[in-house]
Amino acid sequence: MKKKLIKSFLYLLAVIAFAFIMIKTDWKEVYLHIRSISPKIIVLLLLSQCFTILLLSLQWRSMSLKVKQGVSFWDILMVNAKGNIVDAITPGVKAGGELARVYELRKRLKIKFGHATIIVGLQKTMSLLSFLFMTLSSLIWFSLTISNQYKKYLYVFSFVIAIFAILLAFLVLFSLNPTSIIKPLKKMFSASKIMPKIDRALREYSKIVRSLLQDKRKFFSQMILALFIWVFYSFKLLLVMKGLAIDMDLISIAAITFLTYIMGMIPILPGSIGSFEGSMLVLLGIKGVPMEVGLSVAFIFRFITFWFEFIISCFIVLLDKVLLFPRKGDENFEVRM
Repeated sequence: MKKKLIKSFLYLLAVIAFAFIMIKTDWKEVYLHIRSISPKIIVLLLLSQCFTILLLSLQWRSMSLKVKQGVSFWDILMVNAKGNIVDAITPGVKAGGELARVYELRKRLKIKFGHATIIVGLQKTMSLLSFLFMTLSSLIWFSLTISNQYKKYLYVFSFVIAIFAILLAFLVLFSLNPTSIIKPLKKMFSASKIMPKIDRALREYSKIVRSLLQDKRKFFSQMILALFIWVFYSFKLLLVMKGLAIDMDLISIAAITFLTYIMGMIPILPGSIGSFEGSMLVLLGIKGVPMEVGLSVAFIFRFITFWFEFIISCFIVLLDKVLLFPRKGDENFEVRM
């Protein structure tokens, strides 16, 4: 009941915010701002997003190789493409996309459900650890630089980050001490036939995480890659701002990027539509960017990092259906036309 009330309240807030923006915005001015951006900047943004897709696939492949050898880059690209498509139609934290990735990993790599879950868990652990670090740094920066009239917004960001940090802390605690999760699960599902499989999968996941932590070179290389991927998103926002002739320091741009993404995790609409754009609009407004210019930034950045990625993912899936790439172990390979 409480969950439904909270969800209804979030929807109500979203509707009120949307109505306010629709009424107060000069949409002709927004259109003119979007048209003013240079085609060269757009091309550079599109190439940057393609590069991000490649980096994420490399990150996923490196995690997959810890579970199974000989994983092809194309298979991982396909797994991510289908996950991105499901991400676009599921709200908030995108659990649907991760379930889709688990399913695709099982099917394409021919591995067990537990092993597929381990791969997803490993990638999310590394990505979320680096993201939390960047988000906390962003919150501290904003708290030190914004005027008192905007301090109230920090409470909202702090609340969301606190929940996110608590969930991540549980994940790290489990990784180091799996029995802290396994014991309560055994009490709850002692009669379940799948409990032994869950037990094995969780212990194996913990074992891989601990081996990764012990190998400092690999751990730090993965952390650096995860940090770079997140920082690269702020580079894309910088390009958008440069294209719209907005002068802002690099740290503020990075802070806006990470705080926007943390607020985008609020499950209001599919693909975080609304919470993402609204958060970016508020943060840009705090830094003195007018509403129409802020909306232009949000729309362009969202198109590049969300809708363009969705289009690319659909193209990759279609390419796989029309022209099936050969995989290891497929002896009777045929090209589908």
